[in-house]
Amino acid sequence: MQAWFPKAVVVLGITLAIWTVLLFPLDTANRHACSSSVPASYCSFTLPAMQLWYSCFIANAALTFVVIPFAMFYYEADSELSTGQRWVHAVMWELATIVTFGLILGICYALVGYVEYPIVGLASGFVPVSELSSNSTSPVPFDYCVVPGTHDYAGQLCDAINGDVTHDTWRLRCSFPVYLIAMSATAGWLLFMVFAGVGMVALPLDMLREFIGRPRATITHSEYIKRAQGLGMRAKDIKDVTDTLKKDREGRGARKWRTAFRRIQQQLLDLEQDSKALELVYPQGEDPDYSWAVTVMLFYLKLLLAMVSAVLSVCWLLQVVLYIFTNPPITPFLNTFFITLDHVFPLFGTVAFTVFCFYLIAVTIKGNTKVGLSLLLFTVRPMKPGATLMNDFLFNVALVLLSTNAAIQFCAQAFALYANESAIHEIWGNQIAHLIGMKYLYQLNVFVYCLFIFVGLTLIFTLIRRPSKWKRLSSEEREEAAYGAT
Repeated sequence: MQAWFPKAVVVLGITLAIWTVLLFPLDTANRHACSSSVPASYCSFTLPAMQLWYSCFIANAALTFVVIPFAMFYYEADSELSTGQRWVHAVMWELATIVTFGLILGICYALVGYVEYPIVGLASGFVPVSELSSNSTSPVPFDYCVVPGTHDYAGQLCDAINGDVTHDTWRLRCSFPVYLIAMSATAGWLLFMVFAGVGMVALPLDMLREFIGRPRATITHSEYIKRAQGLGMRAKDIKDVTDTLKKDREGRGARKWRTAFRRIQQQLLDLEQDSKALELVYPQGEDPDYSWAVTVMLFYLKLLLAMVSAVLSVCWLLQVVLYIFTNPPITPFLNTFFITLDHVFPLFGTVAFTVFCFYLIAVTIKGNTKVGLSLLLFTVRPMKPGATLMNDFLFNVALVLLSTNAAIQFCAQAFALYANESAIHEIWGNQIAHLIGMKYLYQLNVFVYCLFIFVGLTLIFTLIRRPSKWKRLSSEEREEAAYGAT
Protein backbone atom coordinates (compact mmCIF):
# COMPACT_ATOMS: atom_id res chain seq x y z
CA MET A 1 0.00 0.00 0.00
CA GLN A 2 1.54 3.29 -1.08
CA ALA A 3 1.21 6.84 0.20
CA TRP A 4 -1.28 7.60 -2.56
CA PHE A 5 -3.96 5.51 -0.88
CA PRO A 6 -4.79 7.86 2.06
CA LYS A 7 -4.58 10.85 -0.30
CA ALA A 8 -7.06 9.17 -2.64
CA VAL A 9 -9.37 8.43 0.31
CA VAL A 10 -9.21 12.07 1.47
CA VAL A 11 -10.03 13.38 -2.01
CA LEU A 12 -12.79 10.79 -2.46
CA GLY A 13 -14.29 11.62 0.94
CA ILE A 14 -14.45 15.38 0.32
CA THR A 15 -15.77 14.77 -3.19
CA LEU A 16 -18.48 12.44 -1.91
CA ALA A 17 -19.51 14.99 0.74
CA ILE A 18 -19.90 17.66 -1.95
CA TRP A 19 -21.70 15.29 -4.33
CA THR A 20 -24.15 14.25 -1.64
CA VAL A 21 -25.14 17.82 -0.86
CA LEU A 22 -25.35 18.78 -4.54
CA LEU A 23 -27.60 15.78 -5.14
CA PHE A 24 -30.35 17.66 -3.31
CA PRO A 25 -30.65 20.44 -5.96
CA LEU A 26 -30.48 17.73 -8.64
CA ASP A 27 -33.28 15.83 -6.91
CA THR A 28 -35.36 19.00 -6.68
CA ALA A 29 -34.81 19.89 -10.35
CA ASN A 30 -35.73 16.33 -11.25
CA ARG A 31 -39.04 16.73 -9.39
CA HIS A 32 -39.72 20.14 -10.92
CA ALA A 33 -39.40 18.55 -14.36
CA CYS A 34 -42.85 17.15 -13.67
CA SER A 35 -45.77 19.54 -13.31
CA SER A 36 -46.71 20.28 -9.70
CA SER A 37 -50.37 19.60 -10.56
CA VAL A 38 -49.56 15.98 -11.39
CA PRO A 39 -48.98 13.45 -8.56
CA ALA A 40 -45.39 12.28 -8.28
CA SER A 41 -46.44 8.65 -8.78
CA TYR A 42 -47.78 9.54 -12.25
CA CYS A 43 -44.52 11.08 -13.46
CA SER A 44 -41.75 9.37 -15.34
CA PHE A 45 -38.60 11.06 -13.99
CA THR A 46 -35.33 11.29 -15.83
CA LEU A 47 -33.15 10.28 -12.84
CA PRO A 48 -33.68 7.48 -10.28
CA ALA A 49 -33.32 9.95 -7.39
CA MET A 50 -34.17 7.49 -4.60
CA GLN A 51 -31.56 4.99 -5.77
CA LEU A 52 -28.97 7.77 -6.04
CA TRP A 53 -29.70 8.90 -2.47
CA TYR A 54 -29.32 5.40 -1.07
CA SER A 55 -26.09 4.92 -3.05
CA CYS A 56 -24.60 8.14 -1.66
CA PHE A 57 -25.63 7.37 1.92
CA ILE A 58 -24.30 3.80 1.77
CA ALA A 59 -21.03 4.99 0.22
CA ASN A 60 -20.80 7.63 2.95
CA ALA A 61 -21.22 5.00 5.67
CA ALA A 62 -18.71 2.66 3.99
CA LEU A 63 -16.06 5.38 3.82
CA THR A 64 -16.72 6.65 7.33
CA PHE A 65 -16.81 3.33 9.18
CA VAL A 66 -14.80 0.95 6.97
CA VAL A 67 -12.33 2.52 4.53
CA ILE A 68 -11.09 5.48 6.60
CA PRO A 69 -10.63 3.52 9.87
CA PHE A 70 -8.77 0.78 7.96
CA ALA A 71 -6.41 3.31 6.40
CA MET A 72 -5.79 4.91 9.81
CA PHE A 73 -5.11 1.56 11.49
CA TYR A 74 -2.70 0.57 8.71
CA TYR A 75 -0.62 3.74 8.86
CA GLU A 76 -0.64 3.93 12.65
CA ALA A 77 0.78 0.43 12.97
CA ASP A 78 4.33 0.02 14.23
CA SER A 79 6.73 1.05 11.46
CA GLU A 80 8.98 -1.92 12.31
CA LEU A 81 6.27 -4.39 11.25
CA SER A 82 6.33 -5.91 7.81
CA THR A 83 3.69 -5.08 5.22
CA GLY A 84 1.82 -8.31 5.90
CA GLN A 85 1.86 -7.76 9.66
CA ARG A 86 0.54 -4.23 9.19
CA TRP A 87 -2.27 -5.61 7.05
CA VAL A 88 -3.16 -8.13 9.76
CA HIS A 89 -3.03 -5.37 12.39
CA ALA A 90 -5.33 -3.13 10.36
CA VAL A 91 -7.78 -5.93 9.51
CA MET A 92 -8.06 -7.05 13.14
CA TRP A 93 -8.75 -3.54 14.40
CA GLU A 94 -11.16 -2.93 11.53
CA LEU A 95 -13.09 -6.10 12.37
CA ALA A 96 -13.30 -4.98 15.99
CA THR A 97 -14.61 -1.58 14.87
CA ILE A 98 -17.21 -3.11 12.55
CA VAL A 99 -18.38 -5.56 15.22
CA THR A 100 -18.68 -2.78 17.80
CA PHE A 101 -20.68 -0.47 15.55
CA GLY A 102 -22.66 -3.42 14.20
CA LEU A 103 -23.71 -4.53 17.68
CA ILE A 104 -24.74 -1.02 18.68
CA LEU A 105 -26.69 -0.52 15.47
CA GLY A 106 -28.23 -4.01 15.50
CA ILE A 107 -29.40 -3.81 19.13
CA CYS A 108 -30.91 -0.36 18.62
CA TYR A 109 -32.61 -1.47 15.41
CA ALA A 110 -34.04 -4.61 17.04
CA LEU A 111 -35.39 -2.72 20.07
CA VAL A 112 -36.52 0.65 18.71
CA GLY A 113 -36.23 0.39 14.94
CA TYR A 114 -39.82 1.43 14.38
CA VAL A 115 -41.62 4.45 13.01
CA GLU A 116 -44.75 5.70 14.74
CA TYR A 117 -47.33 7.64 12.79
CA PRO A 118 -50.09 9.46 14.70
CA ILE A 119 -53.43 8.68 13.08
CA VAL A 120 -56.93 10.00 13.60
CA GLY A 121 -59.79 7.57 13.06
CA LEU A 122 -63.07 9.04 11.81
CA ALA A 123 -66.30 7.01 11.93
CA SER A 124 -69.16 8.49 9.90
CA GLY A 125 -71.92 6.32 11.38
CA PHE A 126 -72.99 4.47 8.25
CA VAL A 127 -74.33 0.94 8.77
CA PRO A 128 -75.07 -1.72 6.18
CA VAL A 129 -78.29 -1.14 4.25
CA SER A 130 -79.53 -4.62 5.16
CA GLU A 131 -79.44 -3.81 8.88
CA LEU A 132 -81.22 -0.49 8.39
CA SER A 133 -84.06 -2.07 6.43
CA SER A 134 -84.61 -4.91 8.90
CA ASN A 135 -83.98 -3.39 12.34
CA SER A 136 -84.64 0.34 12.19
CA THR A 137 -87.87 1.62 13.73
CA SER A 138 -88.41 4.19 10.99
CA PRO A 139 -87.19 4.69 7.44
CA VAL A 140 -83.76 6.19 7.38
CA PRO A 141 -82.46 8.22 4.46
CA PHE A 142 -79.20 6.82 3.10
CA ASP A 143 -77.33 10.08 3.75
CA TYR A 144 -78.23 10.35 7.46
CA CYS A 145 -76.26 9.03 10.44
CA VAL A 146 -77.50 6.58 13.03
CA VAL A 147 -77.16 7.09 16.78
CA PRO A 148 -74.00 5.31 18.04
CA GLY A 149 -74.91 1.95 19.59
CA THR A 150 -78.40 1.89 18.05
CA HIS A 151 -79.96 1.59 14.62
CA ASP A 152 -81.97 4.81 14.92
CA TYR A 153 -80.88 7.68 12.77
CA ALA A 154 -79.77 10.90 14.45
CA GLY A 155 -81.60 13.22 12.11
CA GLN A 156 -78.40 14.85 10.76
CA LEU A 157 -76.39 14.48 7.62
CA CYS A 158 -73.76 11.78 7.91
CA ASP A 159 -70.16 13.02 7.69
CA ALA A 160 -66.85 12.30 9.37
CA ILE A 161 -66.83 15.51 11.41
CA ASN A 162 -70.01 14.59 13.24
CA GLY A 163 -68.97 10.98 13.69
CA ASP A 164 -66.76 9.32 16.29
CA VAL A 165 -63.11 10.55 16.36
CA THR A 166 -60.37 8.31 17.77
CA HIS A 167 -56.65 8.99 18.16
CA ASP A 168 -54.17 6.18 17.75
CA THR A 169 -50.57 5.40 16.77
CA TRP A 170 -49.60 3.30 13.78
CA ARG A 171 -46.29 1.48 14.34
CA LEU A 172 -44.27 -0.01 11.48
CA ARG A 173 -40.82 -1.56 11.25
CA CYS A 174 -38.36 0.86 9.62
CA SER A 175 -36.16 -0.43 6.81
CA PHE A 176 -32.57 -1.06 7.88
CA PRO A 177 -30.93 1.31 5.33
CA VAL A 178 -33.15 4.16 6.52
CA TYR A 179 -32.31 3.37 10.15
CA LEU A 180 -28.59 3.40 9.29
CA ILE A 181 -29.04 6.82 7.66
CA ALA A 182 -30.93 8.08 10.71
CA MET A 183 -28.27 6.93 13.17
CA SER A 184 -25.41 8.43 11.15
CA ALA A 185 -27.36 11.67 10.68
CA THR A 186 -28.07 11.96 14.40
CA ALA A 187 -24.39 11.45 15.18
CA GLY A 188 -23.56 13.87 12.39
CA TRP A 189 -25.77 16.57 13.88
CA LEU A 190 -23.59 16.60 17.01
CA LEU A 191 -20.70 17.63 14.75
CA PHE A 192 -22.62 19.71 12.22
CA MET A 193 -24.21 22.02 14.78
CA VAL A 194 -20.71 22.95 16.03
CA PHE A 195 -18.88 23.09 12.69
CA ALA A 196 -21.61 24.96 10.81
CA GLY A 197 -22.26 27.28 13.75
CA VAL A 198 -18.59 28.26 13.94
CA GLY A 199 -18.09 28.28 10.16
CA MET A 200 -20.96 30.65 9.41
CA VAL A 201 -19.16 33.32 11.41
CA ALA A 202 -15.54 32.35 10.82
CA LEU A 203 -15.65 31.88 7.03
CA PRO A 204 -16.52 35.48 6.07
CA LEU A 205 -14.63 37.02 9.00
CA ASP A 206 -11.34 35.22 8.36
CA MET A 207 -11.33 36.15 4.67
CA LEU A 208 -12.07 39.75 5.60
CA ARG A 209 -9.17 39.77 8.06
CA GLU A 210 -6.84 38.34 5.43
CA PHE A 211 -7.82 41.16 3.09
CA ILE A 212 -7.31 43.81 5.77
CA GLY A 213 -3.86 42.41 6.61
CA ARG A 214 -2.82 42.00 2.98
CA PRO A 215 0.60 43.27 1.82
CA ARG A 216 0.30 46.73 0.27
CA ALA A 217 3.58 46.87 -1.67
CA THR A 218 6.69 44.85 -2.47
CA ILE A 219 10.06 45.34 -0.74
CA THR A 220 13.60 45.71 -2.03
CA HIS A 221 16.16 42.91 -2.16
CA SER A 222 18.22 44.42 0.68
CA GLU A 223 15.18 44.65 2.92
CA TYR A 224 14.24 41.07 2.00
CA ILE A 225 17.71 39.88 3.09
CA LYS A 226 17.41 41.81 6.35
CA ARG A 227 14.03 40.31 7.19
CA ALA A 228 15.12 36.82 6.15
CA GLN A 229 18.07 37.10 8.54
CA GLY A 230 15.66 38.07 11.29
CA LEU A 231 13.55 34.99 10.57
CA GLY A 232 16.68 32.85 10.68
CA MET A 233 17.61 34.26 14.10
CA ARG A 234 14.12 33.51 15.39
CA ALA A 235 14.33 29.96 14.04
CA LYS A 236 17.70 29.45 15.79
CA ASP A 237 16.27 30.75 19.10
CA ILE A 238 13.31 28.38 18.82
CA LYS A 239 15.67 25.46 18.15
CA ASP A 240 17.78 26.34 21.21
CA VAL A 241 14.70 26.52 23.42
CA THR A 242 13.46 23.20 22.00
CA ASP A 243 16.79 21.51 22.78
CA THR A 244 16.63 22.89 26.34
CA LEU A 245 13.10 21.57 26.75
CA LYS A 246 14.22 18.09 25.67
CA LYS A 247 16.95 18.09 28.34
CA ASP A 248 14.74 19.52 31.11
CA ARG A 249 11.71 17.31 30.48
CA GLU A 250 12.26 15.28 33.63
CA GLY A 251 13.44 18.21 35.72
CA ARG A 252 10.37 20.38 35.10
CA GLY A 253 6.86 19.65 36.24
CA ALA A 254 4.60 18.06 33.63
CA ARG A 255 2.27 21.05 33.60
CA LYS A 256 5.06 23.62 33.16
CA TRP A 257 6.68 21.50 30.44
CA ARG A 258 3.41 21.22 28.46
CA THR A 259 2.87 24.98 28.77
CA ALA A 260 6.37 25.69 27.44
CA PHE A 261 5.89 23.15 24.65
CA ARG A 262 2.62 24.77 23.54
CA ARG A 263 4.36 28.15 23.55
CA ILE A 264 7.07 26.77 21.25
CA GLN A 265 4.42 25.32 18.93
CA GLN A 266 2.73 28.71 18.67
CA GLN A 267 6.06 30.40 17.95
CA LEU A 268 6.69 27.90 15.14
CA LEU A 269 3.28 28.65 13.61
CA ASP A 270 3.97 32.40 13.84
CA LEU A 271 7.37 31.89 12.24
CA GLU A 272 5.81 29.95 9.38
CA GLN A 273 3.15 32.62 8.82
CA ASP A 274 5.78 35.38 8.80
CA SER A 275 7.87 33.38 6.32
CA LYS A 276 4.89 33.10 3.96
CA ALA A 277 4.16 36.82 4.42
CA LEU A 278 7.76 37.62 3.47
CA GLU A 279 7.45 35.54 0.31
CA LEU A 280 4.36 37.54 -0.65
CA VAL A 281 6.02 40.95 -0.40
CA TYR A 282 9.09 39.79 -2.32
CA PRO A 283 7.78 37.71 -5.26
CA GLN A 284 10.41 35.69 -7.06
CA GLY A 285 10.56 33.66 -10.25
CA GLU A 286 10.78 34.49 -13.93
CA ASP A 287 8.11 37.24 -13.78
CA PRO A 288 7.85 38.81 -10.29
CA ASP A 289 5.48 41.53 -11.51
CA TYR A 290 3.01 38.93 -12.73
CA SER A 291 3.23 37.04 -9.42
CA TRP A 292 2.56 40.25 -7.50
CA ALA A 293 -0.45 41.10 -9.71
CA VAL A 294 -1.90 37.63 -9.10
CA THR A 295 -1.37 38.05 -5.35
CA VAL A 296 -3.23 41.38 -5.33
CA MET A 297 -6.09 39.91 -7.37
CA LEU A 298 -6.39 36.94 -5.02
CA PHE A 299 -6.75 39.21 -1.99
CA TYR A 300 -9.52 41.20 -3.70
CA LEU A 301 -11.17 37.92 -4.63
CA LYS A 302 -11.12 37.01 -0.94
CA LEU A 303 -12.84 40.31 -0.18
CA LEU A 304 -15.56 39.48 -2.70
CA LEU A 305 -15.97 35.97 -1.28
CA ALA A 306 -16.10 37.41 2.25
CA MET A 307 -18.98 39.70 1.26
CA VAL A 308 -20.85 36.90 -0.52
CA SER A 309 -20.38 34.46 2.36
CA ALA A 310 -21.52 37.10 4.86
CA VAL A 311 -24.74 37.57 2.87
CA LEU A 312 -25.26 33.80 2.68
CA SER A 313 -24.73 33.39 6.43
CA VAL A 314 -27.22 36.15 7.24
CA CYS A 315 -29.79 34.67 4.83
CA TRP A 316 -29.39 31.21 6.36
CA LEU A 317 -29.91 32.58 9.86
CA LEU A 318 -32.97 34.54 8.76
CA GLN A 319 -34.37 31.42 7.11
CA VAL A 320 -33.99 29.52 10.37
CA VAL A 321 -35.71 32.24 12.41
CA LEU A 322 -38.53 33.02 9.97
CA TYR A 323 -39.31 29.54 8.68
CA ILE A 324 -38.15 26.90 11.17
CA PHE A 325 -38.43 28.45 14.63
CA THR A 326 -41.96 29.80 14.15
CA ASN A 327 -45.10 27.72 13.77
CA PRO A 328 -46.71 28.59 11.44
CA PRO A 329 -43.76 30.15 9.62
CA ILE A 330 -43.69 33.92 9.41
CA THR A 331 -42.64 33.72 5.76
CA PRO A 332 -41.18 31.07 3.43
CA PHE A 333 -38.40 33.61 2.67
CA LEU A 334 -35.77 31.77 0.59
CA ASN A 335 -38.36 29.25 -0.61
CA THR A 336 -40.29 32.11 -2.20
CA PHE A 337 -37.04 33.55 -3.58
CA PHE A 338 -36.17 30.28 -5.36
CA ILE A 339 -39.71 29.87 -6.71
CA THR A 340 -39.66 33.44 -8.06
CA LEU A 341 -36.34 32.81 -9.80
CA ASP A 342 -37.77 29.63 -11.34
CA HIS A 343 -40.63 31.67 -12.79
CA VAL A 344 -38.09 34.02 -14.40
CA PHE A 345 -35.99 31.14 -15.76
CA PRO A 346 -35.98 27.58 -14.30
CA LEU A 347 -32.19 27.38 -14.14
CA PHE A 348 -31.90 30.51 -11.95
CA GLY A 349 -33.79 29.00 -9.03
CA THR A 350 -31.83 25.75 -9.23
CA VAL A 351 -28.48 27.58 -9.28
CA ALA A 352 -29.42 29.78 -6.29
CA PHE A 353 -30.66 26.72 -4.41
CA THR A 354 -27.38 24.92 -5.21
CA VAL A 355 -25.32 27.83 -3.86
CA PHE A 356 -27.12 27.78 -0.51
CA CYS A 357 -26.78 23.99 -0.20
CA PHE A 358 -23.10 24.02 -1.15
CA TYR A 359 -22.46 26.81 1.37
CA LEU A 360 -23.33 24.41 4.19
CA ILE A 361 -20.45 22.13 3.18
CA ALA A 362 -18.12 25.14 2.93
CA VAL A 363 -18.93 26.34 6.47
CA THR A 364 -18.74 22.76 7.79
CA ILE A 365 -15.20 22.31 6.43
CA LYS A 366 -14.27 25.76 7.74
CA GLY A 367 -15.63 24.96 11.20
CA ASN A 368 -13.83 21.63 11.19
CA THR A 369 -10.47 23.23 10.38
CA LYS A 370 -11.18 26.01 12.90
CA VAL A 371 -12.11 24.00 16.00
CA GLY A 372 -11.78 20.31 15.04
CA LEU A 373 -13.15 17.69 17.43
CA SER A 374 -12.71 19.53 20.72
CA LEU A 375 -13.14 17.60 23.96
CA LEU A 376 -13.21 20.21 26.72
CA LEU A 377 -9.50 20.90 27.38
CA PHE A 378 -7.93 19.41 24.25
CA THR A 379 -8.59 18.88 20.55
CA VAL A 380 -8.51 15.45 18.92
CA ARG A 381 -6.39 15.46 15.75
CA PRO A 382 -6.42 19.22 15.08
CA MET A 383 -5.87 20.59 11.58
CA LYS A 384 -2.83 22.86 11.32
CA PRO A 385 -1.86 24.67 8.10
CA GLY A 386 1.21 23.00 6.66
CA ALA A 387 1.60 20.66 9.64
CA THR A 388 -1.27 18.16 9.41
CA LEU A 389 -0.48 14.46 9.29
CA MET A 390 -2.31 12.30 6.76
CA ASN A 391 -4.07 10.31 9.48
CA ASP A 392 -5.39 13.56 10.91
CA PHE A 393 -6.71 14.41 7.46
CA LEU A 394 -8.44 11.03 7.29
CA PHE A 395 -10.02 11.48 10.72
CA ASN A 396 -11.36 14.94 9.91
CA VAL A 397 -12.70 13.81 6.53
CA ALA A 398 -14.71 11.17 8.43
CA LEU A 399 -16.14 13.95 10.61
CA VAL A 400 -17.10 15.98 7.54
CA LEU A 401 -18.77 12.94 5.96
CA LEU A 402 -20.82 12.39 9.11
CA SER A 403 -21.81 16.05 9.13
CA THR A 404 -22.99 15.81 5.51
CA ASN A 405 -26.01 13.70 6.48
CA ALA A 406 -27.08 16.35 8.96
CA ALA A 407 -26.57 19.08 6.33
CA ILE A 408 -28.94 17.24 3.98
CA GLN A 409 -31.62 17.00 6.67
CA PHE A 410 -31.16 20.68 7.50
CA CYS A 411 -31.61 21.67 3.84
CA ALA A 412 -34.66 19.44 3.50
CA GLN A 413 -36.23 21.09 6.54
CA ALA A 414 -35.33 24.68 5.65
CA PHE A 415 -36.44 24.39 2.02
CA ALA A 416 -39.38 22.03 2.46
CA LEU A 417 -41.69 24.26 0.40
CA TYR A 418 -39.38 24.63 -2.60
CA ALA A 419 -38.20 21.00 -2.54
CA ASN A 420 -41.67 19.60 -1.88
CA GLU A 421 -42.27 15.98 -2.95
CA SER A 422 -38.61 15.39 -3.77
CA ALA A 423 -37.21 11.92 -3.16
CA ILE A 424 -35.24 12.93 -0.07
CA HIS A 425 -38.47 13.91 1.70
CA GLU A 426 -39.65 10.30 1.46
CA ILE A 427 -36.63 9.40 3.61
CA TRP A 428 -36.56 12.31 6.06
CA GLY A 429 -40.14 13.49 6.30
CA ASN A 430 -41.98 10.19 6.04
CA GLN A 431 -39.72 7.92 8.09
CA ILE A 432 -36.81 9.43 10.03
CA ALA A 433 -38.92 12.26 11.48
CA HIS A 434 -41.15 9.59 13.07
CA LEU A 435 -38.50 7.15 14.36
CA ILE A 436 -38.84 6.06 17.98
CA GLY A 437 -36.21 7.69 20.16
CA MET A 438 -35.19 10.27 17.53
CA LYS A 439 -38.39 11.91 16.38
CA TYR A 440 -38.53 14.45 19.20
CA LEU A 441 -35.00 15.67 18.41
CA TYR A 442 -36.16 16.56 14.90
CA GLN A 443 -39.74 17.59 15.64
CA LEU A 444 -38.67 19.98 18.41
CA ASN A 445 -35.70 21.32 16.37
CA VAL A 446 -33.27 20.56 19.20
CA PHE A 447 -30.25 20.39 16.90
CA VAL A 448 -31.22 23.53 15.00
CA TYR A 449 -31.51 25.49 18.25
CA CYS A 450 -28.05 24.22 19.28
CA LEU A 451 -26.63 25.30 15.91
CA PHE A 452 -28.07 28.78 16.41
CA ILE A 453 -26.54 28.89 19.90
CA PHE A 454 -23.08 28.05 18.53
CA VAL A 455 -23.46 30.82 15.94
CA GLY A 456 -24.22 33.27 18.75
CA LEU A 457 -21.37 32.04 20.95
CA THR A 458 -18.89 32.27 18.08
CA LEU A 459 -20.04 35.80 17.27
CA ILE A 460 -19.77 36.89 20.90
CA PHE A 461 -16.34 35.28 21.28
CA THR A 462 -15.17 37.01 18.10
CA LEU A 463 -16.38 40.41 19.29
CA ILE A 464 -14.84 40.02 22.76
CA ARG A 465 -11.54 38.56 21.59
CA ARG A 466 -10.87 40.94 18.75
CA PRO A 467 -7.65 40.51 16.80
CA SER A 468 -4.72 42.21 18.48
CA LYS A 469 -2.86 45.06 16.87
CA TRP A 470 -0.21 42.56 15.74
CA LYS A 471 -2.80 40.60 13.78
CA ARG A 472 -4.38 43.72 12.30
CA LEU A 473 -1.09 45.08 10.96
CA SER A 474 -0.20 44.50 7.34
CA SER A 475 2.60 42.10 6.46
CA GLU A 476 5.13 44.91 5.99
CA GLU A 477 4.21 46.56 9.30
CA ARG A 478 4.51 43.24 11.12
CA GLU A 479 8.02 42.74 9.79
CA GLU A 480 8.97 46.31 10.68
CA ALA A 481 7.58 45.94 14.19
CA ALA A 482 9.49 42.70 14.71
CA TYR A 483 12.86 43.58 13.23
CA GLY A 484 13.01 47.37 13.32
CA ALA A 485 12.91 47.81 9.55
CA THR A 486 12.21 51.27 8.25
